[in-house]
Amino acid sequence: MKTKLTRRIVASFLAIPTVLLFVIFSLNAEDAHKKHEGHQHGDHAADGEKVRCAIDGMMMKASAMIKVEQDEKAYYFCNKMQAEMFKANPDKYLQTISVGNLTFDLNVLTTDAYKMMMSHMGMEGMIKADEVKGKTHYFSIYPTQDHGEIALGDVKLAIQVTNTEGETRMALLKYSKMMRTYQGFITMPKGTEHEVRVRVTTPAVKISL
Repeated sequence: MKTKLTRRIVASFLAIPTVLLFVIFSLNAEDAHKKHEGHQHGDHAADGEKVRCAIDGMMMKASAMIKVEQDEKAYYFCNKMQAEMFKANPDKYLQTISVGNLTFDLNVLTTDAYKMMMSHMGMEGMIKADEVKGKTHYFSIYPTQDHGEIALGDVKLAIQVTNTEGETRMALLKYSKMMRTYQGFITMPKGTEHEVRVRVTTPAVKISL
């Protein structure tokens, strides 16, 4: 008599990731970051067209945004503070990660800079104390506007950061329907040079063997 064995396989970012993305960046403002050619933020937009803020990823009409010209390309921001942050170090906010034919923007801010930015926009009430307590940095990841609206809310993402000594930290990213971005906070390992991996998993499935 044969016995049917049923196993449940749960996809978890702590187990085997479905997709592993990789990018190296430096938190040292004096270090140069490589620019990505064809970055979608560089496209000029009509006043009524919606564009993404190059720092927080929020989508608004171009006419309501602050436009900054950089290397003959146009970048848009929700407020003057963000525009000044970008002008001080443009390459810091032009990191991208590719997944197949999709391109995602990756932005990193210190938690203090994130709080200041949200306060400047009058959105400090959206900051949850338990989410930022003890965390040093804020991450946001979102598809570039060239791909239009992409429903990614069911996809689970996590950020993994490793320093040059091999110390690794990981944190889940939450999908914000309002911002249309994945975002989260993490306590960074010590150092200024880090490897960042974005782990992508799908919802759990059951299979019978």
